[in-house]
Amino acid sequence: MSDDFFSNEEIVEMEKRTLDRILEAIENEEPEKAKKLSKKMYNEFLAMHDLYRNWITATLSEVGRKYGDEALEEIMTDGCRAWWAPLRKKMDAGGKDLRAKLKMFVSGLHGHLQPLEITEDQEKITIKMKPCGSGGRLIQEGLYEGEDGFLKMEKPHRLNYNTPNFPVYCAHESAMERIDIEDTGSPFIVVEPAEKLGKEHCSVICYKNKKDIPAKYYERLGYRKPE
Repeated sequence: MSDDFFSNEEIVEMEKRTLDRILEAIENEEPEKAKKLSKKMYNEFLAMHDLYRNWITATLSEVGRKYGDEALEEIMTDGCRAWWAPLRKKMDAGGKDLRAKLKMFVSGLHGHLQPLEITEDQEKITIKMKPCGSGGRLIQEGLYEGEDGFLKMEKPHRLNYNTPNFPVYCAHESAMERIDIEDTGSPFIVVEPAEKLGKEHCSVICYKNKKDIPAKYYERLGYRKPE
């Protein structure tokens, strides 16, 4: 009797990327297998997404608890700049076409694996994740509760939009806005936090004309709206 756990065929399948298995199923006209593998790939990506989500939130929680809000803001800002600034550079490389930039931005939001609600009026485009695939789901899953829960920033601070008891993960949005203001003079997007985080949906807003961005979005971060 063989002591092998897996057959050669099973090992070959395990070695393949799930994407390649999906493409093979489509080419072999096996739609049900392709559907099943697509759901598998979604779950694989979601598990990895949540692993990194929890990892960064735990790290930020330790920084905030051990070193305070000012150190947390410094670490948060530097960390966000490491990925947001190159992404902005890539978005800006396409020129001034705001439509193209928004499509790229929305494509990135799809990485959170949740459905979006997008509305447009003459002034702005508003995006809501329903639910928020990262910060919102952390709250829904109860990961800020109990002795081992992640950090909620107790005191008002510009990092938390001057809102007490603010979930630490969600504070990265203000850092993104500040990076844009300091680098370009205006934020690419502004966030209107939900009144009940985790139960209602935050609004991610992109104004078509930066001159239309209300002054309050600058002032809450300690800046004055450009003339």
